[in-house]
This record gives sequence, C-alpha cells and structure tokens, in this order.
Amino acid sequence: MDKVRVAVVGTGGIANYHMQVYSAIKDIQVVAACDIIKEKAVQFAERWNIPKKNVFTSYNKMLEMDRIDTVSVCTYNMAHRRPTVAALEAGKHVLCEKPMAATLADATAMVRAAKKSGKILHIAIHSRFQPHIVMAQKIVKAGILGDVYYCESVGCRRRGTPGGTFIHKKTAGFGAIVDIGVYNMHDTLVVLGYPTPERVSAFSCDYIARATPGLESMDVEEFGAAWVRFTDGSIMVFKISWAVHANSLGGNFFLGKKAGMSLGGPEVYADSVPKKLEALAKAEGCTLKVDTVNDMVNVRIQDLKPVNVWDAQVRAFIDAVRKGGPSPILPEKVLLTNVIMDGIARSARSGREVAVKVPEI
Repeated sequence: MDKVRVAVVGTGGIANYHMQVYSAIKDIQVVAACDIIKEKAVQFAERWNIPKKNVFTSYNKMLEMDRIDTVSVCTYNMAHRRPTVAALEAGKHVLCEKPMAATLADATAMVRAAKKSGKILHIAIHSRFQPHIVMAQKIVKAGILGDVYYCESVGCRRRGTPGGTFIHKKTAGFGAIVDIGVYNMHDTLVVLGYPTPERVSAFSCDYIARATPGLESMDVEEFGAAWVRFTDGSIMVFKISWAVHANSLGGNFFLGKKAGMSLGGPEVYADSVPKKLEALAKAEGCTLKVDTVNDMVNVRIQDLKPVNVWDAQVRAFIDAVRKGGPSPILPEKVLLTNVIMDGIARSARSGREVAVKVPEI
C-alpha cells in the first residue's frame, strides 16, 4: 500500500479537524467527500483540494469507488451507524467520530459489522492518547493501586451548551452525556482495564436550558449523573454537565486497596513511595515529586512527554490499517460506554436502578 486513500462522510465542523491532521501526513490522500447537503460537500472539497468529480451526496455511491481504503465518518451521532456499516461491508476501514453511536443497538450493529468484515473500526476518542491517561493506565495495570474498588469520572462545563445538531434527540440521541461525557467515561474505563458493567442508577436534567433564551427547542440533557456497579464489585460515579451552577463537579480519581490516584498529573496517594511506581517512572523517562503529608506521601508524576492527541489517534489508526489491525481502540471495548449510557437513559426515565448487559458480538 502506497498512500492510504481516505473518503470523508459528513463535511461539518468536526470533519475539518480530521482534515487538518490528514493534510499534515504525507502518506495520506483524501480522495472523496460526501454530505447530504451538496453545497457543503462542494465547499469542503474546494477547501481541501478534493477533486470535484469525487463529491457525493450518497455515501453508497461514493463507496463504489475503487480508490478508497478508509472512511472518516463525521456525521451527527444518530447517523453514525449506516455509513459505518456500509463502509465496513464494502471492505473499507473506518474511523468514526465519537460517540460510537447514540444507541446501544446502533453501536452493537457497528461492532458486529467490523467483526464480520475483518476491517478496522476505530472510534475517535482522542482523549485516550493523552499522556496522563496512558500513564494512569500503566499505573493500575502494574498493580500499584491494588484492586480498585471505587472511582469518580467527572467532566464539567459551568456554561457550555452547544447548538445545532447537538441539542436535539433526533440528531444527537443524548446531550452532554455522549458529547463530552463519553471522553471521561471511556478514559476511566481504559484506566480500570474495561470492567464489565452490570447495574446503573442515574439522573439527568435540562433545568438551566429551559430558562435560557435560544435553547427552547433543546430536548436532551445538560447534566447527567450515575452510579455504575461492575461485575467485579467496584463502583464508578459518573458526572457530566454542559451547564450547572457550580465551578466544579469534582475531580477524576481512583481508590485502590494499596493506594489511590487522581488523574491530575497523575498523582498517587500512598503510605510510602511504591517501588513499582519508581521503576515505572524510570522506564518512562519521568520524574516523581514527593510530598509528605502526615506520614503519608503524595507522589506526582512529572515530565510526561506532550502529545498532539488528534495527530496521535490518526497516526495510530493509519498504522493499524497498514499492519492489518488491530484497532488502536477496540470497538468492543468502546461498546461498554454505550452499555452504560443506555443504562443511564433507562434509569433516568424510570427513576430506578436498572440492570445492563453487554451484547454478544
């Protein structure tokens, strides 16, 4: 394979972020673009030097092109499934924007299509590539915290409700939970090693939007909170907001039987500096800043190498395409976020705790 040839479905704002990275990588060539609004697709193609003859309003027609290796799906949430499944069935690899889908049924269909086709399905949760998330995952995997029994996964905007397709169920499916909540939820699952969820108790609301001029038609949540129980007995508290009367909903942290950890840094809290943490820091080229507090220690990991996460995720995806897989983020693992989000929706509607189950793939 010489240059990896990419087609883009959905030419809205997020597609331009994909293009900024694609255009900076010399062995990638974007060869086609598709949007249901032809004028948008044409303008997008002109901006990014895509041949006008390769502008489409039908992704099925576009997929008939021989010269396509991968497809970037950049549509709104409720339109992820069909172009993704169609591309996989046509023998193309897919980089799909987050969330994988707005519904558990759609996400399940996408994962099954990827498995059946043998092609790569990568969900663009770029926060996964942040250095502190990668290091936190290594800390937990090394057993430095011991068994993690409780954690909190939090994201907060005091005022940050978007507009357009983000605030309507028919296009977004959810609100803050899938828009920005999927980042911290997935980051937490990554760090934990993807435990299996079994029960969810949740609440969501849109109180501030109801009183905000210009958001009268919004019909998705601006705030969501959930208590998630995993099959190993551990607990995750999840909180997310587009709008809330608070400066913060708290931090992201993990409590283990041997030590605790916050994602800021990350920073480890223990009775003494863990030998395994010293060894890990040395292996990763990092330093440790140790503060003693009441005969205990706070150990902050420093000097993590900065990463452009947009660039990192695309390069990881293209590398997987060249090598024949696997996906940088396995879609069956991302599916756990949809399992939890489906539980949040059902629990919030019913006002009761609900059982959740991971579909068979």
